[in-house]
Amino acid sequence: MNKLVNFIANSLLKGVKPTVYFEDGTSVRVPMSYNDDGKTVTWFGRCDGAELVIKAEYTDTSAVFYIDVKTTRPLSDRPVNVPANTDGADRALIYHHAGSPCWMYCTWDLNITDHGEKSENMLLKKGDDHFAVTTLVGKSHRSAIDKDGFFCYVGTAGATAFSGPVIAVTVDSDPLKSMEKNYRYAHEVGAIAVPLRDGRTYDPMFEEFGWCSWNAFYQQPTSAKIYEKLDELKEKNIPVKWIIIDDGWSPVKENKLLDLKEDREKFPEGLGECIRRIKEDYGIEKVGVWHTIHAYWQGIHPESELVKSYADSLVYSPGWNRTVPINDLEKQFKFWDDWHGYLASCGVDFVKVDNQGGCGYLYIGICPIMEGVWINHEAIERSIDKYFGGNVINCMGMDLENVQTRPRSGMNRNSDDFYPDRENGFAMHLRQNIYNAIWHSQIMHCDYDMWWSGKSDPVQSGLLRAISGGPVYISDAVGDTNRDNILPVVGENGDICRLDHYAMPTYDCIYYDCLKEEMLVKTFNCKGDSVALALFNICRKDITETFKFNVIPDLKADKEYVAYEYFTKKFTRITADSEETVTLAEGDVRAYSIYPIIDGEYIMFGDDTRYIGIGARELKKVYLKDIL
Repeated sequence: MNKLVNFIANSLLKGVKPTVYFEDGTSVRVPMSYNDDGKTVTWFGRCDGAELVIKAEYTDTSAVFYIDVKTTRPLSDRPVNVPANTDGADRALIYHHAGSPCWMYCTWDLNITDHGEKSENMLLKKGDDHFAVTTLVGKSHRSAIDKDGFFCYVGTAGATAFSGPVIAVTVDSDPLKSMEKNYRYAHEVGAIAVPLRDGRTYDPMFEEFGWCSWNAFYQQPTSAKIYEKLDELKEKNIPVKWIIIDDGWSPVKENKLLDLKEDREKFPEGLGECIRRIKEDYGIEKVGVWHTIHAYWQGIHPESELVKSYADSLVYSPGWNRTVPINDLEKQFKFWDDWHGYLASCGVDFVKVDNQGGCGYLYIGICPIMEGVWINHEAIERSIDKYFGGNVINCMGMDLENVQTRPRSGMNRNSDDFYPDRENGFAMHLRQNIYNAIWHSQIMHCDYDMWWSGKSDPVQSGLLRAISGGPVYISDAVGDTNRDNILPVVGENGDICRLDHYAMPTYDCIYYDCLKEEMLVKTFNCKGDSVALALFNICRKDITETFKFNVIPDLKADKEYVAYEYFTKKFTRITADSEETVTLAEGDVRAYSIYPIIDGEYIMFGDDTRYIGIGARELKKVYLKDIL
């Protein structure tokens, strides 16, 4: 076997020594033999009623592993486990769930047993090689790695067979390219069965500035409160073009949904009249509303008329004691079709679909969980396509069981919530977003979440959104919006400086916890041949750091550039090998727009009133003699 497969099989997977677990509580370690024909390595074994085949199809740089299990006795809900560890690597960036199935967090602990949480993506550095590891989902199972090793999970016991892809891995000399190539290879061979990011739509709405009711009103939005907020935005000339009416607009009881229509105590004029006024009186172009992937946080109330009206479209989840959409595509679609049809008739233009990480757990005891997840995503997206042109913000759904089963939708939240009142909350929010983008942007458009423009690190938060490459929207409460902190992000007209990709850490930050190591966090993005670089000091002390611009992957070694820094208003002629020394106080930032020099005479300069000017819609020719 080649270097790649050897590293995965004998280092990460500790020699491929699987154990099969049965519903009756017994288990068997299956001894494996293997055969390598130069294109495929096949491990095979049979023991005590269990027949197991693990196959790796590979090239020089990429491999996908598949599993095929057949038994004479019913399997447990977690039927296969293989010892695993990352201690064969020199450094690691590991993505795990930190106790929540909804979000992905990162750790730099080399040994996965140190944190013990379910991990689904990794970057492992060994010498000059970087191994990207991504676990995969099948039609009836999903895979992950935790403190007990690599495992497959079905969720509902009793099956006697399952098969499908389980893990993909790629090696490259560039850590970011290794992750990109890994997703592309897995998609090319069909192991990832849904489109990658370049096959998904980025709705034009997200080129403009937005507002969300969540952090402003939490679960108590009303039409009166929304009008009051929009009055403020209008008075301050804040260029909001779209809004989200978040959680709390629906009638609920005991955290369960009562009706598909709005809560008339909160929206006495009706949702349709409210949205008409929002659009006509305030010039808001698009309005979205919120719901969860199973209707509401605890599903549908058993005493509601919905349970009677949609008896064929709903099912009782015994493991979670709630009523949720049924694991039947056409019957479930009827529920979403009616709900979204009503919302569309009220003028709703898009939806935010929340709590997706809990999707699979709802079907425990009903069917193999991935069967339920595939159906849930297909049914809801079919309805969203029909009524909203596919425009949706997926949320709380970073588990790969969600990410790898969304059939068409483009946008997914890239981090846990923005918590304006959490101590040092921005530091955690920044790290989670830029590191998640390494893997998440391979398959989805990334939403870095809303922010506050008037309080809670507004400059840091604004700069992160400006370089993010994704949607930009605030959630200020009434009276709190600060226009001066918004304009460097979106400008007078509310058009964001959209970039080509999604903000990720520079090379020198990838394998380091910058907070623990007391380093500046550096993140980059690009627009054509121009490059953006943002620096953040999230440490509780002043930091002085010298770095070369070649830590930015998109900077070409054979070109000369002009770097413009927003806060110091300084122009500097640089190459990739140029050094910069920066001293930042706690909470301070820097924002560089870096333009290639053309014909040795000029640059095509962006908007110097924006943090990240390279994304401006109009560029102007500026001669070096006038700025240097």
